[in-house]
Amino acid sequence: MRIELALDALADAAYDSSAHHKIRGRIWRAFEDNEEYAAIHDTDHGVGFAFSNIFPWGEIEEGDRRYIRIASPRREVLDDLIRHFSRDRSFEVGQMRFEIADITAHAPQVGEAGSTGRIDTGTGVFCALSRQLAEEHELATTEMDAGDEDTKLFWRPKHGMEPLQATIRRSLQRTHEQFGDDYYDGPTDVDEPLFNQIEPIKDDITYAIRFQPATAVDRTVILSKWQLGYRVRNDTHRYHLNLALDAGIGQRREHGFGFLNLREQNPPRAETS
Repeated sequence: MRIELALDALADAAYDSSAHHKIRGRIWRAFEDNEEYAAIHDTDHGVGFAFSNIFPWGEIEEGDRRYIRIASPRREVLDDLIRHFSRDRSFEVGQMRFEIADITAHAPQVGEAGSTGRIDTGTGVFCALSRQLAEEHELATTEMDAGDEDTKLFWRPKHGMEPLQATIRRSLQRTHEQFGDDYYDGPTDVDEPLFNQIEPIKDDITYAIRFQPATAVDRTVILSKWQLGYRVRNDTHRYHLNLALDAGIGQRREHGFGFLNLREQNPPRAETS
């Protein structure tokens, strides 16, 4: 599930394309009085949410209407956000200052078995390969060897698609284990791929942006954007795809990366004799 906030600009502002940390901070304000969320704020566990960019992109003029979407596999997280944003209508992200004009809820679904469709990454996919994953796929670890013990290798096309898809499956498996339905096998417990078609949205495939994972920490990260085609094989696959819509894909999803939008959904084709 997800919510969409309609935002009305309170002043002219330049669009900040590197505002991930600031947007995350505004969302976390909704959780600051909740002891459960506060206890995991600085851990790797996470609350379980992903968010889009503020859209449409571009210079902001007072009175403009913009939007942002926040998704989560946890209904209680979205309920808490709705309660907070209904009380506190300010949505300030650095110099981008908005007032929340409306809040709507959505539950995109990929469809029953046999359905086909397309999912797009609304924000770039963050994929930093660990040394273990790099070695599993026989990738050179020169960059890691030259850095400190926490240095990771950002995915690039030269690495091939398998490491990227492995990272997506493993991160979604973690979400399944934390917040998912135990009735189903996890994404890494099945042999079939999550998507049957993966096409880059950008001609250059990868691109770099400035990213602040925390205050006073400034990094450059490598991202990629994708069109993801699917055909729902069975109920378990349907669950995995819907979980991806709710949680995003890749790493650093609670920082605004890997947010997904369902762009096309087609019902199963009728059998012809």
